[in-house]
Amino acid sequence: MSPPQSEDSRNSKVFSSRSDESKNGQIKVKPLPERKFEVRESLLTELFKNPHIKTVQHIFAASLVGLMVNTVAQDYHKNGEIRFGFHLIAKSFGKIELVVGIWLLLNFLAIVSYGNFKLWANFRRNLQPKDVAFKILDYTFLSLLVGYYILSFKSIAILVEYFDLPIGSSAIVCLEHTRIVMKIHAFMRSNAPKVLKFKTHSDQKLNIANLTHFIYFLFAPTLVYRDQYPRSKTIRWNFILERSAEIIGVIFYYAFLVEKFMIQPYQHIGLKRFTASQIILSICENSACGLLCLLCGFYVVLHSVQNLVGELLRFGDRMFYKDWWTSTNYPEYFRTWNVVVYDWLYTYIYKDIYEFLVPGNKSVAKFAVFVISAIVHEWVLTYMFHFFFPALFMVFLFSGTVMTFFRTPKLDIINVIFWYFLAFGSGLLTSLYSMEYFVRINVPVENHTLWEVFVPRLFTCDCIG
Repeated sequence: MSPPQSEDSRNSKVFSSRSDESKNGQIKVKPLPERKFEVRESLLTELFKNPHIKTVQHIFAASLVGLMVNTVAQDYHKNGEIRFGFHLIAKSFGKIELVVGIWLLLNFLAIVSYGNFKLWANFRRNLQPKDVAFKILDYTFLSLLVGYYILSFKSIAILVEYFDLPIGSSAIVCLEHTRIVMKIHAFMRSNAPKVLKFKTHSDQKLNIANLTHFIYFLFAPTLVYRDQYPRSKTIRWNFILERSAEIIGVIFYYAFLVEKFMIQPYQHIGLKRFTASQIILSICENSACGLLCLLCGFYVVLHSVQNLVGELLRFGDRMFYKDWWTSTNYPEYFRTWNVVVYDWLYTYIYKDIYEFLVPGNKSVAKFAVFVISAIVHEWVLTYMFHFFFPALFMVFLFSGTVMTFFRTPKLDIINVIFWYFLAFGSGLLTSLYSMEYFVRINVPVENHTLWEVFVPRLFTCDCIG
């Protein structure tokens, strides 16, 4: 594939025209920096080379053993059997054959969207810009693309509800669908300008990625499209085995945490009345569990899984996260916690709004990022748990509005306070979602009204007093 036009040259053309428009009263803005890819290891991979830091990983492994022993002892004492968490894992990831089928369908539709893009590009370059068919073709393709985004989210919601997928299986389907849609949008947003700027009936070659590169991007551990990525030289199979073992270990870790801190305290809510004091006490006690869930989710998704996929595909840039644990405020935390998603939001939402839609307005761009992120997170949780409970949505909006105005110094005590609020907030969320889950099981409603769908049953079932 011949080298594409450089990002800098394209940006210079776009913003030279923006500068001309600024003479007519529009705001002139400088292009924001692009995401740079280079060969580098993940931060924890580098830190774990230090034996003192490696000990922290050993502590978590030891706590996993402790939770396993505790769970085994309780299973044997209460039920007369030893299950090692297998029962909960099997229940959470049931109907896995349907999950695989839906996943294959999603990837097939992604390839179909690539084929539609190629058809649009090929038809367009054979038409005259002044032809009516030229504009009809553009608007038709845009309408089909937007329609696909909307209908795909609706279709996945219907499938998850129709097949009544359990929590783990629903999470896989919803998250994978979201990831693939983000990939498709990144590809379209990066390649559509090439087609739009291409001069029809010219000898110029239209450089669009071939199907092989699109499929590579579809599975690569990044959501930002580039025509080329830096690649590592070899595949380290021992590295892959280590990451695979971590994934299995964290799944069991999660099973033990859920069994101990989410099921046991709340499984009878709705069947018996809980006092407000009991609820408050259990939420405070769950701060440690919430923090462990947060850390496990970060580690398994952003370190183990991403590095495993990156190693298999020889994807060179492993900066999937930064040193978020040193944060002293939420804006810094959101920028460094999940760099993979942050880069997509920055490149295709924040950057486009700041440079084109509302030039120079960072507040609107930032607010749009948090709103979109909050909506998508809430959509995933709604169809993962099979009920609407907008606790995380409110946290996102609060963090994206009020908390962004706070700037704190990089002091140790501020970092301690930040960690406490992170733990308490995580414990609060895990407790609220656990209570709502069991309330809906223990206090079922036959005829669902609109009020019962959107109002959490935890606050209307009269089970707390």
